[in-house]
Amino acid sequence: MEEKLKSLWKKPTETFELILSKDINWFKTVLFFSCNGIILIYYLMRSKGLINVESFKMTMITLFSMIFMGIIYGLLSNFIIGFLIKITGKIFKGKNDLRKIYNVLGWSYFPISISVFLLIVNILIARILMTEIDSSALVILSLIVVVISIIQGVLGIWQLVLVYRGLKVAQGLNSSNTIMNYLSGAIIYGLFYYFLIYPYL
Repeated sequence: MEEKLKSLWKKPTETFELILSKDINWFKTVLFFSCNGIILIYYLMRSKGLINVESFKMTMITLFSMIFMGIIYGLLSNFIIGFLIKITGKIFKGKNDLRKIYNVLGWSYFPISISVFLLIVNILIARILMTEIDSSALVILSLIVVVISIIQGVLGIWQLVLVYRGLKVAQGLNSSNTIMNYLSGAIIYGLFYYFLIYPYL
């Protein structure tokens, strides 16, 4: 897995070509989709003020809720988005093998999956900061939170680049059509999410 991570960083196009030359690994695809969902649910919960670290019990409930809802949301959203990308791909005359689309989406989320671990660490640090600790520990933990935030930002940008690279390989489109196709699918899903899912979260 470490070699795959390095390969996605150094030679993403060649790596995706190699990935697509093999059958899709559904276990890894589901795992990466789930990790992507956990991250999205974390930010949704944070925006609604639902990250509760006032006690150890509430911290554990927050983590469990984030992971449970994230897995469900990650699977549901990515299977829908992948299908929409396949549909809109017909407009741009792309190759529309749904398994290949799911495969590249999954592997595109591989680096960002590291953020799941970082998010858990972040929440646990937030819990520690709620307790009485000395000033030196407070400064160190605060710096760790800043470093984690920077790493998450870099991983988020890397994920977008990999989605673009992966879909370009999977659908055989040029750069502009790859971007337009992804945006078309994402916008359709965004409307579906905003009107049919978000109001009930």
